[in-house]
Amino acid sequence: MGAERQHFELDAERVEAILAAGRGRAGSGEVSSIVARARDGEGLSCEEAATLWFSEIDHEALYHAARASLARRAVALETFSPLYMTNTCDAECRMCGMRRDNDALVRKTAPLEQVEGQLQTLKKRGMNAVALLTGEYRAERRGWAIDFVNQALRRTEQLDFGHVLINIGSLDPDELDALLDGISRHADGSIAPKITMCTFQETYSRDYYGRFMGQSDDNPRADYDRRLANFDRARDAGMRVANPGVLIGLNPDIAFEMTALILHTRHLLEAGMEVYLSVPRLRQTAGGLSPRGASDEEFIRLVSLLALAVPDGKLVLTTREPKEIQQKLVPICTVLSAGSASVTPYTEDGAQFPLETSQFEVIDQRPFEDILAEYAADGSEIVNFASPRSPA
Repeated sequence: MGAERQHFELDAERVEAILAAGRGRAGSGEVSSIVARARDGEGLSCEEAATLWFSEIDHEALYHAARASLARRAVALETFSPLYMTNTCDAECRMCGMRRDNDALVRKTAPLEQVEGQLQTLKKRGMNAVALLTGEYRAERRGWAIDFVNQALRRTEQLDFGHVLINIGSLDPDELDALLDGISRHADGSIAPKITMCTFQETYSRDYYGRFMGQSDDNPRADYDRRLANFDRARDAGMRVANPGVLIGLNPDIAFEMTALILHTRHLLEAGMEVYLSVPRLRQTAGGLSPRGASDEEFIRLVSLLALAVPDGKLVLTTREPKEIQQKLVPICTVLSAGSASVTPYTEDGAQFPLETSQFEVIDQRPFEDILAEYAADGSEIVNFASPRSPA
């Protein structure tokens, strides 16, 4: 599987130094030349991204620069749908509807046969990519979840899904071996199907991480460093695709999160991994109300700068966002995920969206065929989706 590389560590002082340098350059005459180079697809250094974040340049100008940069490459729009297999969880994340002490959430775990039925339903409806999601569990409870996801993974390979994303939390090397047991591999030991490890750090700030994820020893999310290195352990186990992410709103310092995410992404790209980037905003949960986490203008600014800074990364947009924001940002993103955040919700022509069993609120609840067909009608090639349905 190749030599093991040094695992990623975030130097917060380095991030603050980058931000300080960016603030210092934000009022200089360099801004226009930085934007011009970025429009040409040359990327941005972390300091340049920070400079543009703090500059007076309008978010619309950054957005159009990102569109111009993306237009220089032939990039198809990818898609996948989330499939929650359970909404049980041992973690204590304050912002999440699945947190273990949330009595407002109705708990549900689907039998494997129902999960397989959902996979078949998605395939019949033209969806060829899926994210398998569970909660996160204490060490003594992770075994059943790993076995559960492993069996679902085997079904996705049998059904020939083009892309499978896994959101199960941080895993140790022996647990990763169990998760990937029976999955086809290349001669070099790397995993043959396209399987992506999704482990959002949620926030790269240690302070805010402790505030929101908790600090008790039996909390599976409490160890910041263990979570940060999960992609490197997944790579050591043979996985070659990673999906880091930040939940916008936990830390009000969006520039810090942007810079840390860029550094993490570049580490993974240098390790030879394909990288998907996620920056979802906070949404309402059962038993509580979460703010959006950022204004539309800030969100557009952030997504535009990420698109400019890491053109080799793939930005993921989801239907947490309303239709208007999706239509605005799809031209600078490369992935649009549509579907429900409830457990096994899919029907033959739609999905159920009950908040009482969902991790968070999904704003756009249209069938994914209708959402994706809008972009297909505009001439977009959509990877991992093929459905004859026309927009309603």
